[in-house]
Order: sequence, then structure tokens, then C-alpha cells
Amino acid sequence: MLVCDIKKKLDGFSLNVNITAKPGVTALMGASGSGKSMTLRCIAGISKPDSGYISLNGVTLFDSKNKINLSPQARNTGFLFQDFALFPNMTVRQNIMAGAKKKPRQDRLKVAVELAETFHISPHLNKYPHELSGGEKQRCALARIMAGSPNILMLDEPFAALDSHLRWELELELAAAFRRFQKPVLYVSHNRDETYRLCGDIAIIDRGKNEAARDKWELFENPATVHAARLTGCKNIAAAEVRGSRIFVNDWGIDFDCDKASDDVRHIGMRANHIVPLSTADKSDVAASFPFEIVNEIEDTFTCILTVRKRGTDLPPIRWEMPKKDRAALRETPQELAFLRKRILLLS
Repeated sequence: MLVCDIKKKLDGFSLNVNITAKPGVTALMGASGSGKSMTLRCIAGISKPDSGYISLNGVTLFDSKNKINLSPQARNTGFLFQDFALFPNMTVRQNIMAGAKKKPRQDRLKVAVELAETFHISPHLNKYPHELSGGEKQRCALARIMAGSPNILMLDEPFAALDSHLRWELELELAAAFRRFQKPVLYVSHNRDETYRLCGDIAIIDRGKNEAARDKWELFENPATVHAARLTGCKNIAAAEVRGSRIFVNDWGIDFDCDKASDDVRHIGMRANHIVPLSTADKSDVAASFPFEIVNEIEDTFTCILTVRKRGTDLPPIRWEMPKKDRAALRETPQELAFLRKRILLLS
């Protein structure tokens, strides 16, 4: 298990994170510049926190009070950089062997062959990094990390340097590697879909501070904060005023019946694909409905994206996404729209 409770002054803000990661994949998700990569660098020993404590499987890696700061080599962490950081003057075989430098040469040779087979780069063992594609470089970098039998694996936006057509195949291979690893994995990303597919727990980081890691199902179902809602893809967020069992959203001109609202609710969120025509809704679950008009429409690959607002107003529009097959029915039968209680995100 990883325990990381550190502080570090950065340009413009301070890193102040408290993260616990058990075996499995924990994502650090946040906007660019929020402190995700620096957190990994501090755990790996590449950067030094100003204060705090880091331990891995009960071994103290950093402790400012007791003046402990193990070198990167002594921490036994596996860190995959965005640019893969391969040795340009070494072949694939030599790069992988470099990750297992503490083992005898014959063992390193054996490990290199086995890992090259695992990561599907056996035909490239005698090639140099400049002769590899982006995907092959990533596989080589992962093999080199695994050769050292690290106690934790850390990946900093591993698909950032790859073309989109390579990502799906490599994502499947990465997921398989994570299952084999069975130790803590920290996965840095700001891509919600990628994070959702690969990770079990997610910790949101905003300007150097993190929310406690939560199960991904729970986080997407109830993000709880405005920042978490945005990062998980909620497109409709507006300031809200709690009035007893009702919530009024001035920007949308809508009064919601929400018996579960608490006084600390400051915003309300609705995912674009969770808005439904009133005629299809269970009336007992309708928190609000309103006649609407379409402001704009964009046809996506498989969906129609509409911006709508309360009919007869000039209020800010709401984003509504639906399958293309449902768009024709909407043209034929104009309806009211409904927001369902079970779909409303109440945000502090």
C-alpha cells in the first residue's frame, strides 16, 4: 500500500495531497497543471517535497520530520514518463535489461526475452528507439519498468504522445498488464473515458489539493463537487438556491422538487444524456419539467447534440444529447423536457 501525505510550494499554488493507494489502479484525475505529475515525481524521488511523509508497503521513502529521503534507485518504483525516456544508444533488448540491472546477466537476458514476448515486441529486440513506432516505444518502456519488479507502477498520461488509432490496442494491453501486476498503480490522466475504463478508484486533484479517492462508479454517479462533476463530463452545471425541499436555478428558470437537498448544495448538475422527454418519464420521478425551444443543433457521429432553453426566454442554453434515432420522433411530436430526481447531481 502507498501512503503519500506531502506539501510542496509550486509556481502559483501549493501542492498539498494526501493519497492512499491499495493494490489495483488508482487514477489521479485533474486539469493540466493541477499537480498530478509532480505528485508522481515526489513519490518516485525525482522531486523533493517541502514536508510530509511517503511510505510504500510499510517502508518509509520520505519523512521530513525524521530527515528520511531515499534515492530514486532505492525506492523501487516504476515510472513511465510521457516521452518514455528510452536510452537512444541501446537496443530494445538492452533497454529492457537496463531495468533489471540488479539481476545477473543471464537472468536479465531471460527477462528481456520474456517481457518482449509479453508486450509483443519480440521482433524488435535488436532495434534502436529511433527505429520504433510510438506504440512500440511505449511497450519497450513498460517492459523495462516491469523488468525491475517495482513495488508500484506510475504512469503519467501514457497515451499523450500516441496517435489516436494506436490508443485502443495499447489500452487493452495496458489493462492486461495492470491485472498481472497486482500491486498499486497510479495512473495520471485528464481523460475521463480512458480513466473510467482502466481504473478502479479515482482521486480528483484541483490546484494541488485532492479529494479522497473514490470508487469510479460512485464518483460518476454522485461527484458531489462542481470540479468533480466537470471532470467526469457533466456539461450542464448552474448555481442553485435551496428553498426547503425545492431548489431554484435562476440560469435555467427552473424550480426543482428535490426532497434530498441539503443546505450545503450550491450548484446543480445534469448530464446531457440524462435529460428525457416528459412523455417517456415516470411522473413520480420528475423533479422538474418545462416547455423548450431549440437554440442550436449539431449532428455527431452517433448522437444529436441540442442546446435548448425554456420556451419564450433568453436564458443560457442547456445541452441535451440523444441517439439519432430519437431525433425524428422529437420533430414530429414537440414535448416538454423532464429532469429526473435520480439523475440530478447536487453539488457543494
